[in-house]
Amino acid sequence: MTLMTSVSDDVALTMDDMPLGEDGLIDFRALAVGLIETVADHAMELEADELLGEGNRRNGYRERRLRTVIGEIVLRVPKLREDTYLPERVMRPYSRVDRAMVGVVSRAYVNGMSTRRIEKVAGELEFGRLSPSTVSRMLASLDGEVDALRQAEFDAGSPVPYLWLDATYVKCRDDDSRVCSQATVTAIGAFMDGTRRFVGFDLVDTESYDSWRRFLLSLRRRGVAGVRLVTSDAHAGLRRAIMEVFDGASWQRCFVHLQRDLTARIRHRKDQGRAMHALSAVLRQPDAAMTRAAYDAAVVRIGAIDRRAGELLEDAREDALAHLAFHREHWVRLRTNNVQECANAEIKRRTRVVQIFPSRESLIRLVGAVLVDMNETWATRRFMSGDDMATALNPRTPRRAESTDEMQRRADQIIMTALESAA
Repeated sequence: MTLMTSVSDDVALTMDDMPLGEDGLIDFRALAVGLIETVADHAMELEADELLGEGNRRNGYRERRLRTVIGEIVLRVPKLREDTYLPERVMRPYSRVDRAMVGVVSRAYVNGMSTRRIEKVAGELEFGRLSPSTVSRMLASLDGEVDALRQAEFDAGSPVPYLWLDATYVKCRDDDSRVCSQATVTAIGAFMDGTRRFVGFDLVDTESYDSWRRFLLSLRRRGVAGVRLVTSDAHAGLRRAIMEVFDGASWQRCFVHLQRDLTARIRHRKDQGRAMHALSAVLRQPDAAMTRAAYDAAVVRIGAIDRRAGELLEDAREDALAHLAFHREHWVRLRTNNVQECANAEIKRRTRVVQIFPSRESLIRLVGAVLVDMNETWATRRFMSGDDMATALNPRTPRRAESTDEMQRRADQIIMTALESAA
């Protein structure tokens, strides 16, 4: 029986059988979806029947959803009692991350670095059932997506006002088979429509001024422009590179990292908790003037607990409060590098199973697969209000001497209350 003969038995439609839209006319999109589902289901059944050998039988179906240009279709994929049937010309057998893991396993086997951990991954992915040509096709497709992310060009006329930068370390083998720690550096940008996405990533041997500068210059060459604020930790080389490459942009010192640095300077745990309560009170203030007044009060009160901690806060004042020059609704996003911390946690979760990657290429492939997936998820939701993004292009110039005596008195009382409540 040919495919079309088999399909024709199920597609004997009359005009009364046609799907109708709300206007009473034929819904051609729904009709097309139904016909595609029918044709694809029959094609898969015929292909599955060809795989049936002695002792093997069909064992029902499993539904798989597939997004197409005309909408989502639901396929009924035949199940076999023995072995696995998957229509590779209809859908991809693995997610991006799984395909990247196949590349890791494949490279490990080629290099003779099979370990119990890698064997477990190979078993979960049923790697032994994949032919070399199948692996090659899977990786070629994935490499194209990862390269597209790393080489994406942006319209220089469409600003990227906010940028978050960070790095996380993963171990892999170099060309000499030595195990070394590689810094995975990533950049996340917020665009004028309020969406966010990864605008670049790379591997470097170590975080330094030179490596960060090369990375940031690559972003600028690809059209990342109009940057008004960059949020990161206080790595000296990174900060210097930011100031040189994105001239005119402000730098926001991640408030969470500042809190960690502060606790490292305070000896007693109880005093650490009091200082954290005071800084939390600073961030809860309703406007920029009151936030600055509360920060100044925290500098004095925390400095009385530990002189070095007070000096740290005093030196970090302008950088820790740089976000106050931008829209109030954006503050919670801008003052920390949490968006990068979450991305790094996902990278770590995916790379932890491997521990030591067999090559830089396999590490880039897996990290890239994670970031491509995250970009797709982020594309469907707003990170910031698009209506407020225009204000990011013309931030207010912060003024230091703007609090009245009464405001400073209230700010000091707020900080005192926070310290006492944590005692």
